[in-house]
Amino acid sequence: MFLHRVSGAVSLAALRRRSGFTLVELLVAVVLIEIGLLALVAGGASLVRQTTTTRARLAAINAAGNRLQLLGATACIATSGTNGPAAGLIERWSATLQSNGTRELRDSVTFVAMGSTHSIVLRTRLTC
Repeated sequence: MFLHRVSGAVSLAALRRRSGFTLVELLVAVVLIEIGLLALVAGGASLVRQTTTTRARLAAINAAGNRLQLLGATACIATSGTNGPAAGLIERWSATLQSNGTRELRDSVTFVAMGSTHSIVLRTRLTC
């Protein structure tokens, strides 16, 4: 490409005909790509946190459901108990007799997920 010189300076028309990107355009493009990549990383981290919490919650619900099934299969008596922190779960359960010939089964499971403590409680009533 030839540049036309007008009295020792490059003419404006010749500068406009040059192809390519300016430094400012390249910097803006790099910043926009970086912002997009950071948003993707942040979204991935959020997804990992939610998945971890959901898995811990599912383990707690399964533990409570299993305990209620065991309590429902036993004799119709009042009982209660607790399990220590096995696999990060602390479980408290009870079976109380009601005056109408039923028993109320209750299981509370406390678990830690992503640094915060959560609890779930399952209850049901069964006839004696």
